[in-house]
Amino acid sequence: MKAKALRWKKEFNVFQEYVWIQEYGGEPQVFTGDLPYLQPMTATIERMKTMFEENDEYEDIDLDLDKVEFVELEVIESGEVGADIRNKLSPPLNLVQMLELFFKDNVGYATEERAELAEYIKKEMAQTKISVDYLAKLL
Repeated sequence: MKAKALRWKKEFNVFQEYVWIQEYGGEPQVFTGDLPYLQPMTATIERMKTMFEENDEYEDIDLDLDKVEFVELEVIESGEVGADIRNKLSPPLNLVQMLELFFKDNVGYATEERAELAEYIKKEMAQTKISVDYLAKLL
């Protein structure tokens, strides 16, 4: 799932802390920290500026919106990446096992059986390419 979070621009905060606005004591206040406050993908600085201008409750907030930016984050449920990687490793494992059978000495397979195995190998090669491309882009 993708989300956005408000963060200081590097030139204004070396640590690029996340910024969030929350009510504290009945008044909206600015907080910073290393954990993001997730916003919808439709969030923009322009919309925040409009919100600040249109709502009196935000007029006392000490936050220069030109010094912050929305960054896009990929939110992944804990354990999901590991399961996804295991699933993507199945085609390469299957391919290796089929190639071992195909190239095994004294296989004893008839020509049509080897041809059928070769077709399975071709299909698994195609799926392996997809899996490897996916894994290469994952991290």
